[in-house]
Order: sequence, then C-alpha cells, then structure tokens
Amino acid sequence: MRRAAALGAVMATVLLAACASAQAPAEPIALRVVMADDWASAPVVGRVIDAFERDNPGVRVQVQPSPFSQIPELVTAANELGQPYELAHWHAFAAAAAGTAQPIDDLWDEAGLRIEDFLPGAIDDVTWEGERYGVPLDVNALVLMANADQLRDAGITPADLLTPERFRVSAAMLRRDTDADHAIAVTANSWAAYGWITAAGGRLIDGTDASGSPRFTFEDPRNIEALDLLVDMIVSGDAPPPFAPDLSIDAVASFSQGLTPLHVSGSWDLPITRRASQVDDGVEDIVILPLPQRDPADPQTVLGGSSLFVPRGAEHRELAFELMLALTTDEIALELAGQEGRLPARASVYDAPLFASSPDLAAFVEQLPDANVMPLIAYPEVAAAFRDGLERALAQQRSPAEAMAEVQAFADRWAEDR
Repeated sequence: MRRAAALGAVMATVLLAACASAQAPAEPIALRVVMADDWASAPVVGRVIDAFERDNPGVRVQVQPSPFSQIPELVTAANELGQPYELAHWHAFAAAAAGTAQPIDDLWDEAGLRIEDFLPGAIDDVTWEGERYGVPLDVNALVLMANADQLRDAGITPADLLTPERFRVSAAMLRRDTDADHAIAVTANSWAAYGWITAAGGRLIDGTDASGSPRFTFEDPRNIEALDLLVDMIVSGDAPPPFAPDLSIDAVASFSQGLTPLHVSGSWDLPITRRASQVDDGVEDIVILPLPQRDPADPQTVLGGSSLFVPRGAEHRELAFELMLALTTDEIALELAGQEGRLPARASVYDAPLFASSPDLAAFVEQLPDANVMPLIAYPEVAAAFRDGLERALAQQRSPAEAMAEVQAFADRWAEDR
C-alpha cells in the first residue's frame, strides 16, 4: 500500500508539472526589423506594427531605426554575428546583388501579388536577375520645385526652366532680379546627380558585357554635360558651394525661406516646405516641374523610394512577409502620401481623390512612369567612387571630365577583378 501511495504521489507530481508546463506562456517570437529612422518614427508605421502584434499575440516586433544609407552594413553585420534581421528596409534589388536578401517569388504567388499592379520602377527596385526579393514600399521622382512668386518677379515662366540651356539663363536671372541669395542649392548627392544626368540623356551603366559584368559609362559626353551645368552654376555664384549629402536639409530650409527660388528633391520635402512657410513666411506657391530635359517631350528622371526585404538567414520569412503586406496596403500608402509625402508603389492608388485635390502631388505623379532606378546602387564600391568623383568635381578639384575619367578607370579595374 505504501509503495502504491508513493507511486501515486509521484505520478501526481509529474502530471502537475506537465500541466504547469503546458499552461506556461510560450516565449514570444521576436521579429527584428531595421528601418530608416524617419520611417520608424512615423506614427502610421507604429500603428501598423501595434495592429500586427494584436493579430499575432505570440509575436513582438522590435524595430531598430537607422540612417537609410547604413542599413546594408547593419544587415551584413547582423548576419555575420548569427543574429539576422527578419525584415529590412532599403533597396531589395541591391540587397539581392550583395547576397543579403532572400528570393520571395513563392510568397508573392501565395499572396496573389501581381507585377502589373505596381509602377515599373517599383518592380525594378525589388527585382534582381529575374527574381523578386522584396515588396515595394514607396516610390518617388526627382523633380524641380520653383518658387512661383520669385519666378514672376524675374519675369520667368515655367517653360523657361524645361531645357538645360534655358534653365541656365533663368538661374542667372533669378539671382540677379530677385532678393534671393542664389538661384539653387547644389548638394553632393550622387542620387540627385544621377537625376540631372538621366534628364540630360546620360547613363552610368549600359547593359552588361559577355561575362555578365556591367558596362560602366561614366565618360558618356551627356554625363559630363550634366555635371558641367552644376559646376558652372557654382563657379558663377548662381549656386553656393555644394552642401554635403547629409546637409540636404539646409537646401530645403534655403528654399523654404525664399533664399533660393529653385530646389531639386522628391515629394517628401513638400510637407517640410509647407510647414516652414507657415512659420517663416517663406515660399507660398510652389510650381513642380521636370528637371531640365534634353528632350522635354520624353522626360526622364531618377526614381526614389524604397522596398522591404527578408534578409538571408531570417527564420520567420512568412511572418516578415505578412508584416510587409500590412505596411504596404493601399490605405497605409494613402496615409503616408498625405502625411509624409511618400508616394504609393501601386498604380491604382493614384485614382484616390487625394491626388486629384493636390496639384503638387499630382505633378510628382506625372513623373513616375519615366523615373528609373539608379542601377549603381547594386555596385557599392563603384557607387562610392562615383560619389567621390562627384564631390571632387563640385569642389572644383577636378573638371567633370577628369573626375569621371578617374571613376571610369576605377570601375574598369573593379569589373576586371570581379
């Protein structure tokens, strides 16, 4: 009897332990996400994440904000430490080129996503060698913003800014005939420079050679022509010495306060400009135009925007993809457009009343079908060489032709060693 009682007590203890174990809450899944800091702090993004956690009680989303340009390094470092992110925000095609993104064609198919529903440039941002590596988050286009009041003061019409030759004459008039300090601020930003180059009919890569290596074309005469225009404005004083890329906010402030009548940027600067004008009594009426074009009948510009991707080594790709879908719904895209100046990647969203009622945003939308992804992003070493060459040219340490010859030599050596 004693042995039976003892055995019963042991069994009861085991059963109680098993029940306690079954009832104990499971360790939540940590979905580590890295996003650009301005996105991570956007209220609408926080709201989406809160709703995602409510719909997935066993998941906790941990968002790490970062300067956008530093995200590739963070993703690589996390993989090397064996602690990969589950979701990352950048350019999926470039992450794929670097070997840090997973292909997700299967998840696209399961979710019923269709290529034709997105703007062409948005698809380019997530596609590498025929496979999809992410979901487009937003798009944008580099355009020319102009202070309408200062254009009138100088007797300049928007049509006077549509070609490089007429733009150059108008820039000098704006500086001479208004109270502006300069006509335009130039930043040492390779993405912006690529917009000027594309508008001039230039290109930095022309396909691939027989070995599959990119054919770099930094010495294309149209590239040099575009950079000559920027340097000439600096030399003449129609533009100040160039602002560094991380000081581009100074260019926005200069435009917002009426110190420069012209500003080149994406639509994310519109809300900033509007808020600044209310406080500082600066620019009130903005005209949105294409960059000065070699062929105004066929305008070209550089695509802005970004995408979301699943890094290599991520363990919860399906959950990460579910969060991608939540962040890229049409409703969220419209909120981001209205509040943050971020433009939707899906073409159908542009039927919303927001774009018909906002002439500024509508003018950006017109540029999107002709906006091209900057392919150099996929080759970071060469992109860094181009940025260095651009800085030397704008600082007048080299002529544009000399600077691009040096970049071309570096790119050729890089391609040979690849």
